Amino acid sequence: MQWALVASAVGNVPYQEYILAPTTRVLRPISIYQTGGDVQNAPGLLTPSRAGARYNGSTTFSGNGSFVTFDFGKNIAGGVSFNVDAISGLNDSIGFTFSESSMYVSAQYCDAVQDGAFDLPQWFNDTTPGHYEAGHDFQRGAFRYLTVVHNSTETIRISNVTVYWAASPEMENPAAYTGYFHSENEKLNRVWYAGAYTNQICSADPTTGVSLGAPLAGWYYNYTISSRSLIDEALLS
Repeated sequence: MQWALVASAVGNVPYQEYILAPTTRVLRPISIYQTGGDVQNAPGLLTPSRAGARYNGSTTFSGNGSFVTFDFGKNIAGGVSFNVDAISGLNDSIGFTFSESSMYVSAQYCDAVQDGAFDLPQWFNDTTPGHYEAGHDFQRGAFRYLTVVHNSTETIRISNVTVYWAASPEMENPAAYTGYFHSENEKLNRVWYAGAYTNQICSADPTTGVSLGAPLAGWYYNYTISSRSLIDEALLS
């Protein structure tokens, strides 16, 4: 068996097809896992809206509890953003739930950031037309499934649901590995790169950690877990 483990710039990596990390930090879901209630044009959220195409990329939610669950195809980590294009009432709210496994996909709760409890959705309340994005306190750890849920009897139309991939903040390009691994065993190659990707999504800005004492009524990634940032470490290495 032949082995290779060498340092290299990303442009020279010959085994880049195994790298699971994205080359851009703004990610879109790749498919719809399920829908519920009155949702029109759910596939529209899989593509960006275009200027001049008024309804392209927009999805309409009508009635309380209507939802769409998206699948990103693999675990990711970060914060959501979206556009509100139109509303019919004054108190429309859009919520997001996160799940690492399809077993815990729900429009009512997220899988837990700590054992023994579920987390409530992240709500954007009393929305008006415009752009919305999660702050640092509401970046989410590893999840594959993202559910968008509406909790009003009114109607809301949204577009451009994306996730900002927040892991490995010290890397300008998350896929720009400075080394690679390769063997003649295809399964071993994939396991190695899956491990490298797992290590990436377990890293975060040290000011956005989650404490074990997170309140059950909500969840916040606002716990400082280190006095030195990953960017500082990269500059000192």
